[in-house]
Amino acid sequence: MSPPPSHEDVTSLGAGGQTEASPPPQRRRQEPTPGTPSPPASSPPLDAGLTLERGTRVERYLILKPIGQGGMGVVYAAYDPELDRKVALKLLRPDKATPGVSDEAAGLLREAQAMARISHPHVITVHDVGTVGGRVFIAMEFIQGQNLHEWVRQKPHPTPREVLRVFHQAGQGLLAAHRVGLVHRDFKPANALLGRNGRVCVMDFGLARLTPLASEEDEIPLHEQETLDRAGGLAFAAPLTQTGLVRGTPHFMPPEQHLASGVDARSDQFSFCASLFWALYRKHAVEPRRMIEAATEAAQRESQAPPGTEVWRLLPHGTARVPPAEAHIPAWVRRALMRGLSLHPDDRFPSMEELLEELSWEQRRGNRRGALTALGLLAAATAGTGLAVYRQHQVCAGADAQVASVWGPGARQKLEAAFSATGKPFAAESARGVTRLLDAYAGQWARLHTEACEATRVRGEQTEELLSLRMVCLERRRKSLGALVGLFTAADGKVVERSVDAASALPGLEDCRDIESLAEQPALPADPLRRGALEQLGEQLAQVRALLDAGRYAQGLELARKLEPQAALIAYRPLQAELSYLLAWLLHQQGEVEQSLRQFERALQETEASRADRRRLEVLTRFTYALANNGHPEEARRWGDMARGVLERVGSEPPMAFDLNVNLGYTALFGGRYQEAWDAFSKARALEGALAPEDPRRAKVSHALGLAALRLGDLPQAIALLNESLRRTEELKGPRHPEAAIRQSMLATAYRESGAPEQALEHAQKALAVHQAALGPEHPSVADDLDELGECYLLLKRLDEALKSFRDAEALKRRALGADHPDLSYSLDGVGKTLLAQGLPAEAIEPLRQALAYENTDPAALAQTGFTLAQALWATGQAPEQAREEARRARERYTALGQQRQAAEIRTWLEARQDNPAAQVILKR
Repeated sequence: MSPPPSHEDVTSLGAGGQTEASPPPQRRRQEPTPGTPSPPASSPPLDAGLTLERGTRVERYLILKPIGQGGMGVVYAAYDPELDRKVALKLLRPDKATPGVSDEAAGLLREAQAMARISHPHVITVHDVGTVGGRVFIAMEFIQGQNLHEWVRQKPHPTPREVLRVFHQAGQGLLAAHRVGLVHRDFKPANALLGRNGRVCVMDFGLARLTPLASEEDEIPLHEQETLDRAGGLAFAAPLTQTGLVRGTPHFMPPEQHLASGVDARSDQFSFCASLFWALYRKHAVEPRRMIEAATEAAQRESQAPPGTEVWRLLPHGTARVPPAEAHIPAWVRRALMRGLSLHPDDRFPSMEELLEELSWEQRRGNRRGALTALGLLAAATAGTGLAVYRQHQVCAGADAQVASVWGPGARQKLEAAFSATGKPFAAESARGVTRLLDAYAGQWARLHTEACEATRVRGEQTEELLSLRMVCLERRRKSLGALVGLFTAADGKVVERSVDAASALPGLEDCRDIESLAEQPALPADPLRRGALEQLGEQLAQVRALLDAGRYAQGLELARKLEPQAALIAYRPLQAELSYLLAWLLHQQGEVEQSLRQFERALQETEASRADRRRLEVLTRFTYALANNGHPEEARRWGDMARGVLERVGSEPPMAFDLNVNLGYTALFGGRYQEAWDAFSKARALEGALAPEDPRRAKVSHALGLAALRLGDLPQAIALLNESLRRTEELKGPRHPEAAIRQSMLATAYRESGAPEQALEHAQKALAVHQAALGPEHPSVADDLDELGECYLLLKRLDEALKSFRDAEALKRRALGADHPDLSYSLDGVGKTLLAQGLPAEAIEPLRQALAYENTDPAALAQTGFTLAQALWATGQAPEQAREEARRARERYTALGQQRQAAEIRTWLEARQDNPAAQVILKR
């Protein structure tokens, strides 16, 4: 197993937040149970009973256990060995798979295929659908969590704002279904799943119906629409009601559903509002008897209506139930619920989208005129900050002086002195790199300030309102620059280490040219006191961002938490969105993974409500990385797809596209999709011309491409790219910067894998020396370098030195990271591998088994460890079948990763050991 990429903090890269190019060890997809074997030849047959036993195969899926059962089918937790993931498998019961009800199976198949059209973060994903033994199955995303019925009933109860936030996500899922022509027809709290990461997924499309929007030919007769109950394994025995052939859940059904006609997207809207009513008020909005009475009344009117009139058009007007007036629930929520719960479909909202717009916590009433007017007022109110209205012959002078008030010769001297005082070996190079970046930023700020002024006051090309918009934006950027300079002039070693990246991550100035985006922001508060508080909050947020980018995460998190009540009081969505986003990333950097992911979703809702596409793209870019880096690769891919759509909407600006493509590349790299990673990194590299020559992202994308080439087995290309990255890093940050050590370490890996151990050893020793000097002998990165050093010694057959390096790395990691940290896997693998090479296979087995037990390890590394364990087991002569089984697992992992050469090597090894199972391969010294 190759050692992991060097352990370090994730580094901010520009507004998009691309992370440090050497990723932490990837979290492996968790298998259903440790060591799940392939099913034996005598596994139970598919039709053995109503509930399948563990080990049964359904196509390629391995049954683990039942997690729910309904009238038509059973839902199982299952394992997909081809993609190494756990899935939820819905399977039609054998007693339903008979000629008499085959239409229902056909309906399930067609509806599942239609559901698979939906690709949205808030709809449970269908991976596969098919038939086996006459029975229909659907393989779906497996999500750990609770349904909204359980969530609402928990103690303490969620607040109305929390309820609206969660149900808004579910509504987005329904809207996505409507857009592809699907009507759910059984939405209720139990049919929406809240995952542990805070994401809500709509599930159980078992009663869904295709509308003419999807295809006239796909319209499904009502009697074919009964399918499996309850997707996702949470609610499986929901009540059904039947009027003729009508099915649904009485307390959430609209009256037209009782008529078995006229069901469309507005029916889901009624069910959604009935569900939200119950969640907010803890009582039902729908009395089933009243719905039946309304349907009966419509049916009775049919005989008196003109011929051909659809019966649902005769439903009475009115509301299912008027929501009670309660102080803690806003009046606009009550109004939206009343309209959504109208008995007559025509009285409801025209679409789910309009209902969700009404139910956003802060109604987005600010229009372009209000935004322009309020921003103009703010500009006039900030006379002391360079935004005052000057006389025409004065207004376009003085931009250099304004920016020099935060970054000028005095600040430069203080920065250089502070950096030098830290004693860091890379302080002088970092100071030079930061100075170049800040000089460039300040110069661009002054040019844009003058340009904006002249466009209005000199050339008359833009209005005063547009000038105000641009000046407000530029002033916020100046404050961000000032906050960062303040940190640099009092820097400690950690700030110096992160300084070049922090300087390159200053908010983009080009945004201040985008008038359309600025004008679409919600209107600023009319009250001058609130406007002043808003300006103060903006300054404090600039400080939070500076602390984040400089690596002072605990301090930044503390300040951000203190600002939450102030932001809630001001209630200005753009700044609330920025605060939520900064909190999410700070929590991620502090290792608070679950809180971080929930906060990211909150930030996305805030950016959506404030119509801030650029902020939304920034959040999505980092959220995608956070999901991939913490074991949610499929969710990361879906959110990444959404980010691409937002990027297209804002115009695919090169810096933003660069950051997104790099993070999408790491998402693929963490998921073992190495060609996809290479393609994404290549798209980013094609855009690096839009970056400044001194931008550290240039070195990072070279490194990212080198990693992808290394995983793809293109070693010459990997070495060339990693050398390029090392050169760029040393030019910008110096050869003694920790990031240069990362480059050296990965070069050592590339040279070692290319069969050049002497060159590999040289780079590994340099990496170790730099990290020890820069970070101290007990830093986890030193342990990573010891692992790489051990690999080099092993290849050079200096086995005693190799064993010592691996054992030293293991001990350091236990001290620094704890016994449960997945990085231990690499050191343990090295220990086992070395013991096997020394002719001690029995002693090698235990550390190799320990290495395989960690969940968050690179899949390629796991495959390599598994094959080494197979060799050790075989060499003992005592466990030949276990050895072959471990080898087969390793081969499957390599095959799933597309690494055919390694898979072929194991296949050859297995073939040589089939005919003579008792043969032994004893490794001698």
